[in-house]
Amino acid sequence: MKKILNISLLAFLISFNLSAQDVVELTDDELRTIEINELLELVKTNKSIFLNEDNKRLNSFITKVSERKALLDDAKTKLANEIERNISLEASFEQNEKTLAELEEKLEIKVGVLGELFGVTRQYAGELLAASENSVVFYEFPNRPAILKDIGQEKVHNLDQLENLWISYFDEIVAGSEIKNFEATITSPNGENIVGEVTRYGLFSASYDGKFVKPVSSLDSFQLLAKQPENTFTKTLSKHKRADDYTNVAIDPTRGFLLSLYLDKANWFERIAQGKSIGFVIIFIGFIGLVFSIFKIIRLREYSNEVLNNKSDNIPSQMESLIKDGTSRESKENIIDEFIINYSGKIEWGNNWVKFFAAVAPLLGLLGTVIGMIETFQAITLFGTGDPKQMAGGISQALVTTMLGLIVAAPLLGMYTYLSEKTESIVQVLEEKASYILSKD
Repeated sequence: MKKILNISLLAFLISFNLSAQDVVELTDDELRTIEINELLELVKTNKSIFLNEDNKRLNSFITKVSERKALLDDAKTKLANEIERNISLEASFEQNEKTLAELEEKLEIKVGVLGELFGVTRQYAGELLAASENSVVFYEFPNRPAILKDIGQEKVHNLDQLENLWISYFDEIVAGSEIKNFEATITSPNGENIVGEVTRYGLFSASYDGKFVKPVSSLDSFQLLAKQPENTFTKTLSKHKRADDYTNVAIDPTRGFLLSLYLDKANWFERIAQGKSIGFVIIFIGFIGLVFSIFKIIRLREYSNEVLNNKSDNIPSQMESLIKDGTSRESKENIIDEFIINYSGKIEWGNNWVKFFAAVAPLLGLLGTVIGMIETFQAITLFGTGDPKQMAGGISQALVTTMLGLIVAAPLLGMYTYLSEKTESIVQVLEEKASYILSKD
């Protein structure tokens, strides 16, 4: 606002000077006197304006000081009230502590020898609660956890609570001596829920449709095991279901611990996979060796038939036709020897390949063992020896590859022995046939 006023006054003065110059030309002293007078008027005008603004700011400051003083007085009043309240609460707290101590002393006097009884009650209630969380009977007694939890939290029990604990233990004893069928919710491994008949075998295990299930109280259902034990055990469940008389049935005496361990048991493919790439290479070599050995056995049978049969195109007939061109006994023997050498090479071809496969398999197993031990030592270097799981992978690879190499080598070595003996037998018969043919001539 002040800037606008100053600009307007200057504009007025400039316009006034211009008009005065048009009318009368003034001297420099007169102009200076006029400018000084105008400046004085301007100062007087601005003074009144600034004075009003200063008064407004001063009044505002005085008003805020009053407000701050009122707030300070209010805060002091609240502080005094809180101090009084604190003193009152401290006195009440001390009185309550004294009252509580007196009541605890009276309670100990009244409890007397029953304190040990109540302690044992809480202990047994806690043990039964822990055993019932994942027990096969949880579905039949849904209210038991709440009852036992209430008993475990009470310091002094009434008669109803003692009777409830007593009845709960009797129910547990009865359930452990019976085989019972009941309807329950079953959760499949893919998460689907169905309602079916579950068979409970005491407190040990439960089954559904000839398969083992485990209790899951958090889901309020029984869960089918993703991996079932061998058919030897699961068949007993089906047989017991159909039987009208006493029969054997497989149970888990550890109440689910053995079945949980079985879930971690590796199948044959997972066992081979523990050997990693070396394990699969060993299996591939074993498969090739086995197929080649079978092929070689079939070929040897064909060669044996060619040597032993009495057809016109058999091997002895071919040898007889060859020696007809011989002029002397020595030439005939040379012809027969050459034929036997060529035919023997044909028969013996492939035996060394089977021997090669049998020798390579354990060597690859040894290679896998070395690689596994290297990984084990690397894990020890990084993580130390505190956690055996960090070393289990390398040790597993070392043992699995060795096992696979021996498993593959043993039958291939047997195949090689059989093929060698069969080849020698055929060659021996061939030599005997050749000697007979030469003796006739």
